[in-house]
Amino acid sequence: MSSPLIVSEIIERNNELAKSWTPWPLFSEIAAFGMASPSILITTCADPRLNPVDFLGLKPGELVVTVRNVNGHIAPNLNDILALDVLLGFKEILIVHHTDCGATHFKEDQVKGILSERAPGNKEVAFMQFGAIGDVPLSVRDDIAILKASPLVRKELLENVHGYVLDIKTGKLSPV
Repeated sequence: MSSPLIVSEIIERNNELAKSWTPWPLFSEIAAFGMASPSILITTCADPRLNPVDFLGLKPGELVVTVRNVNGHIAPNLNDILALDVLLGFKEILIVHHTDCGATHFKEDQVKGILSERAPGNKEVAFMQFGAIGDVPLSVRDDIAILKASPLVRKELLENVHGYVLDIKTGKLSPV
């Protein structure tokens, strides 16, 4: 079994990679380099087992914007999605949740209980949400509903929201 990574190791790797780094174009240079501006925003889980580049087969130079958090929930990322859409004008949003998500292995009350023990008397914990889920496809449908309920998301973008569940054993995406 390998030992876990530590920050100093990955910083050293970066120092080596930086020696031969090929710079990416600035946003203002993307068209001049013949690259398409990112038109897809992907929101997915932060699970370290699942890299969207890998499970979506993205190739070098194919620019998409990926926003990741616990289970890939929309609500905590909505401000980011709106700001990025103003900057880039997305054409589509892809929501991907997955089987065996860590968010299916904990309960909201469990996390709140532990945090309340860490900070007794902290009233903020009672109002916090941590993304626990019981039904993965339902979680995708809930996220789609959150997007569609927002008056701040462009109508053209709402017409192109796609929800999927990734099976981590097969690598197959199933539409929701």
